[in-house]
Amino acid sequence: MATTKDMVGSVAKGDLNTANDTFKNVMAAKVDNAWDAARIDVARTSFDAPEEPMGEADPVDTGITGDPAEVEEE
Repeated sequence: MATTKDMVGSVAKGDLNTANDTFKNVMAAKVDNAWDAARIDVARTSFDAPEEPMGEADPVDTGITGDPAEVEEE
């Protein structure tokens, strides 16, 4: 597998095409590792119980009581 040292060595030699390919390979490996870590974390925590149980939501006062007398006649 290509490493950052390989990329720097290619740049030092003036072989920028190889350095570009090495850079792409190194970055692709880092992205793959990050995705793997994220997948493992999601799999590990998906079915865990929530840390704090969700309580009842506080009611919101909309000012509407549902009384038919509040409705204007058309």
